[in-house]
Amino acid sequence: MMHHFNQTMKYLETILDSEIDPKKVHQLSGYPYAMFSRLFSILADMTLAEYLRNRRLSQAVHDLTLTSAKIIEIAFKYGYDSADAFSAAFKKFHGVTPSQVRGGSAYKVFPPLQLSLKITGGKNMDIKIEQKPAFAVAGVLLEAIDNSLCPSAWDQLYKNQSFESLEALGNGQSYGVCTDVKEGEIINYMAGYDVTDQRKAKALGLTIMEIEAAEYAIIPVKGPIPGSIHRAWKYVLEVFFPETGYRHSGAPDFEVYAEGDMYSPDYEMELWIPISK
Repeated sequence: MMHHFNQTMKYLETILDSEIDPKKVHQLSGYPYAMFSRLFSILADMTLAEYLRNRRLSQAVHDLTLTSAKIIEIAFKYGYDSADAFSAAFKKFHGVTPSQVRGGSAYKVFPPLQLSLKITGGKNMDIKIEQKPAFAVAGVLLEAIDNSLCPSAWDQLYKNQSFESLEALGNGQSYGVCTDVKEGEIINYMAGYDVTDQRKAKALGLTIMEIEAAEYAIIPVKGPIPGSIHRAWKYVLEVFFPETGYRHSGAPDFEVYAEGDMYSPDYEMELWIPISK
């Protein structure tokens, strides 16, 4: 997995002054561009867009110090619409303007990133592989949002529905359902509940998502969210996938919530990650 990710990182270095080809990312990484972006952000603790922006602003220093290209030309080269927009972004990142760097001022260095496995020190998660039958979830679906906005789906759900009415739709299990859009670093996220009475769910104005039968890695999560969820994902990407040969299948994945204080060190829940070999 890491080999394919790093092959993709090498490709991204070649297109700092042009557009990304999502098909090339898919070919090199084995994941659609949206999924690669999402997994990258978990591994690198920054979004892919942020990483590429920083690399471009770092690479722009080369053009400023080693060539006589005009600042507007450098701005266009790295995707900025104007010299002012480029200078503002450059100063925010480096702390000085392009003209000051050209005049000899110090600047930041942001080197290319290479992903690597981490030594876990013997810490293992009790991960189970289970085949789940098809089921349905009803709730509030937010489409094409930044990952940081996922909690607002729960706010909208509970603003208009009671716990009792939601639990009565099915077996009472609540899910955060993540699906990727075709491109970019945004996701579709549903805050919802298991539903068997779809007519009742539709009467409540809820969106219904049909989930196909699939094989999942069931990941135990313990501790206050969202930090515990993020740590569990990193374990999956850095340890479980490389050691087992599994990969994310691209189907929806689930945050499977339990009762209790979600911000307690003792809170326990699960991730269901759809897998394929």
